[in-house]
Amino acid sequence: MNKKLLQELATELRRKRSALLEGVAGNQQAATAIIEERESEVEENAQKDRLARVTSRLTERDRQAIEQIDAALARIDAGTYGQCAWCENDISPQRLRALPTAVLCIDCATAREKRQKTMARNGESERLIAAERDLDPELDLGELQE
Repeated sequence: MNKKLLQELATELRRKRSALLEGVAGNQQAATAIIEERESEVEENAQKDRLARVTSRLTERDRQAIEQIDAALARIDAGTYGQCAWCENDISPQRLRALPTAVLCIDCATAREKRQKTMARNGESERLIAAERDLDPELDLGELQE
């Protein structure tokens, strides 16, 4: 993936994360301070407590969105961003622009959706979740909600 696109997507992810936190924190200054503390990896308890208080006010959906963004930023740092979690092929730049937290390429996401529909029709949703965890136990199923 070209560096310009990677930087553009990382900036967009950070902007979305900031917007989610700002909405909960009540003002831009408080959210910016929390974000800067987290990014600098300062490990003092007071800062952890402050972040915990803010994130505890997030809705579950916002919490999942922040987790997905943090996971995407971690993949950028690890050099695996843009690589499909199942087939390990590249995720298209168009897909990443549309869904910067994507962990699956379009082919794997489509196949997964078809499996979900088939298993849901057959009442096998519990088996689907177990099967997906077997494929990749570290893959967050919330991230796959695409």
